Amino acid sequence: MPFRASLLSQALPLALALMAGACARPPKADLDARRTLEELRKKPAEIPTGDLPSALTSLAWKDHPELSQAKAELEAAKAGIRAAKAFPNPSFGFSATKAEGVPQPWTLTYGLTFPIELGGKRRLRVRQAELQVQAVQLQAADTAWKLRMGVHAAWVDWQQAREAAKAADEEVLLRRGLLELQDRRLELGEIGAPEHATTALEAQRAESMRLTAQAELRRTASALALAAGLSFSTLEPRLEAEPSHDLALPASLLPQDVEALVHRLDVRRILLAWDQNETAIDQELAQRVPNLQVGPGYSFDQGVKRWTMAFAVDLPIFDRRQGPIAEAVARRGVIEAQLRQVEGKALSDADLAEERFMAARERMAAQGEALKCQQLRLNQAQRAFDLGGTDRGELLVAQLEALQARSLAVEAWAEAQRARLAIEDAFQKPLNPGEQAYPFTFPDGARP
Repeated sequence: MPFRASLLSQALPLALALMAGACARPPKADLDARRTLEELRKKPAEIPTGDLPSALTSLAWKDHPELSQAKAELEAAKAGIRAAKAFPNPSFGFSATKAEGVPQPWTLTYGLTFPIELGGKRRLRVRQAELQVQAVQLQAADTAWKLRMGVHAAWVDWQQAREAAKAADEEVLLRRGLLELQDRRLELGEIGAPEHATTALEAQRAESMRLTAQAELRRTASALALAAGLSFSTLEPRLEAEPSHDLALPASLLPQDVEALVHRLDVRRILLAWDQNETAIDQELAQRVPNLQVGPGYSFDQGVKRWTMAFAVDLPIFDRRQGPIAEAVARRGVIEAQLRQVEGKALSDADLAEERFMAARERMAAQGEALKCQQLRLNQAQRAFDLGGTDRGELLVAQLEALQARSLAVEAWAEAQRARLAIEDAFQKPLNPGEQAYPFTFPDGARP
């Protein structure tokens, strides 16, 4: 008995020391909006070499604020696994009693209570936390995919706007040349005032369109920088050095595997929601298993030392978790209906995207042939002008027609590129082999 008392006297200070250590808080942290803004302004960003859309996508995956937030949320969810693995803390009790009117010393009682979870509650709690990590990771992957699609779509818009701005500049020069020619013809009386006014109005319209095209070029360049998470001043030198894109007809695409639709992020999220719901059912069933509480105790009464051992269990008599279980079982039908809805929409989006690409490719082929024919006519007009067989006005008209044909070809190319992006978005998978869809991999066991 003296040995047990000595053991208790040593264990109590140790327990108190552990409790004091558990109360220690992490270092204080401060969030300064001005400092963060200054870091963003001064943050150097080196754009990788190579294909510009891929380079900007890699840069967005590295430094974009939206993905940085998603990664921070992922780390917070991983910390939830650590919290779920924790065992419930024991409790310590102390009491002192004294009978009134009786000349006896105080009776001192010490007690510990150790809760023991039964029924696999801790394992299921950890499993639910792991599923939550997967859910947050899917959300991060969705953010990364949207960043990629946003960068590629903004790049197509910028390429089209740049070609439109170049075409507008050329048209202004050609219209001015025609107007100068019409001015001389009007002075010589070869044309009337109405015909000259029409040419002057066309020149004014071309100048207005040039200003509009320049504004659209600046807007799309800013949108591309925003999509990549860069400042416009950082991106501008790279855009100025970017070569013009080839307007060659894109290769026809092989039919995509419909089975790949099950790897879409929204499908994965629904399958994950099913797993979370099933785990929730198991957790509710585990709540029917009573927890055990073991309580060793010690009391000192008038020199008599007493050791006690108490056991207690919950009695799941009134609350059998029937309500939450019924809700979770009914939620199965909701999740299954959501899966059918998402997969149906995915099939529809995939079919529409493929049809859109085929139509855009046919249009691009037709515009390419029209551009070749118009370029041939321009070459013939140039040779005739060089030989003196035609005047400068007819050459300028041929140049305007060729310019218009190229503008239509650029529009067809942009539509084909957007249709290609629509196919990628429908399957949420890059069409270029070897290209990464997300900046990370999914954990082992992640569905599907």
